[in-house]
Amino acid sequence: MIIQRLAFSLALAIGLIATAALLRYGQGAGWVTEDTAERAIQVLVGLMLAAYANLMPKDLGRSLGSIRAAAAAQRAVRIGGWSLTLAGLASAALWAFAPRAVADVGSIVVIASALLLTLGFAGWTFSTCHRTRLPDGN
Repeated sequence: MIIQRLAFSLALAIGLIATAALLRYGQGAGWVTEDTAERAIQVLVGLMLAAYANLMPKDLGRSLGSIRAAAAAQRAVRIGGWSLTLAGLASAALWAFAPRAVADVGSIVVIASALLLTLGFAGWTFSTCHRTRLPDGN
């Protein structure tokens, strides 16, 4: 499984680098403007974030802790997956359609907000999981 994921990640990285090189070549040849090249790369980065975040809940693996800890981890990863997937799609849409100044700031705000939501929800979930006890002591 890890070999397949690593191969997939390397293929995506090579594809992104090749796309950037082709856009740079096209920019030098006069086929593509600098703004279009940068926007295309930023759209691809946003879509890659969305794709990886969509895989987050599927990567949790086997739980080594209690049932409550496993459920909390699954909730946290699911919220993180959803928020970062939507942030990646929003970032890609901003870079594709919004004016550059809006896309610059907006994509950072959207992704940072999703990251803070993910970290905050995970911290809250695990703190409540740790503080509360079931009647049987788990």
